Amino acid sequence: MDSRSRDGTRQAMLLAGICSFALGLVILLWPGRSTSTLALVFGVALLVSAGIQVYLALLSRITFPLRLIVVVSAILTGILAMLAFSGGTIELLALWIGIGWAVRGTVQALVAAWDTEVADGWVHEVCGVATAVIGLVVIAVKFHTVTGLATVTGGALVVIGVLELLAGGLLRTLLRATAQDSAPDPRS
Repeated sequence: MDSRSRDGTRQAMLLAGICSFALGLVILLWPGRSTSTLALVFGVALLVSAGIQVYLALLSRITFPLRLIVVVSAILTGILAMLAFSGGTIELLALWIGIGWAVRGTVQALVAAWDTEVADGWVHEVCGVATAVIGLVVIAVKFHTVTGLATVTGGALVVIGVLELLAGGLLRTLLRATAQDSAPDPRS
């Protein structure tokens, strides 16, 4: 993977992390949430995810089968966004969100595992697996209130956002800064 492609992938992951984190906070802090509010915010979150997946599929120097998997995941995520926008019950909204995260996480982990040129591939794998598990949990839990769904999914989006920021290179930056701070001062 050339440095331009790697930088674009890193920037896309950082953008995804910022968007996920911000939307998670919006969901957690929005007063008077309703099912339609959650449908709108999660529809946007799923659309952003689909857009980033398309961007990564076009930009990344991954093999054709992996590129195809990412494109199919983006299409499915876009369909789930449209289903979320159409509203429905709390249970259906949780299902669309959970499926979107499960698919996205699985694809991210697969790409990281198969593409040996992904920088810090293990971080992408952990992020992908964690996102998939969060999606499966959201699918499995029976939500009875908008507040319950908003609390769980908003908190999950914050966690996913942090994981995506780490996968986007924030972890490497933090580790580098820590190593420089702990290095002895050559002037002493």
